[in-house]
Amino acid sequence: MVGNRAYDRTSYILVVDDDNTLLKFFKIHLNKFFSRVIVVKNAKEAIETLREKEIDLVLTDIRMPRMDGIQLMKRIRKHDPAIPVMMISGAMLTDEQSESAANDADGYLRKPFSVDDLHDFIDKGMQLRDTYNELAEIMPDKKIMRDVLRGKVKLEKAVKENGSFEKAQDLLKALNAA
Repeated sequence: MVGNRAYDRTSYILVVDDDNTLLKFFKIHLNKFFSRVIVVKNAKEAIETLREKEIDLVLTDIRMPRMDGIQLMKRIRKHDPAIPVMMISGAMLTDEQSESAANDADGYLRKPFSVDDLHDFIDKGMQLRDTYNELAEIMPDKKIMRDVLRGKVKLEKAVKENGSFEKAQDLLKALNAA
């Protein structure tokens, strides 16, 4: 149930979609729960916003003109690998887009969706953000942190301190369970 949720109203949520009607919905609905919702209609505006604001969560459509959501996610990962990127799409996706949404994005929500589904999706993104922030305290190099999350770098190589290693290991287990 949407009404029983408690949100951090200081979080910045960036929504990227080329559908103006959907952007209005996100802006009106999410502003009831978050005071800092930024909606933009393309990836270029999203990149500009990322340079200006400290974004906590990105919700992006996959199919957009010029730069799609997959390309945007890659740019976000270069900018700050600790920002969760959650994909949304109602369009038929190419095999590459489907694979990337499933394997590289932090979450995927298919349109049409219910308001409860949207809030569950945002809850997951905000929990990821909190976990990523905890991991970033242990692994200040966010690129290495993202490589650990993707299995490209072993945790033992990224974290040397024993107490920090155990905490990072526990956080990674929690992420895998989610």
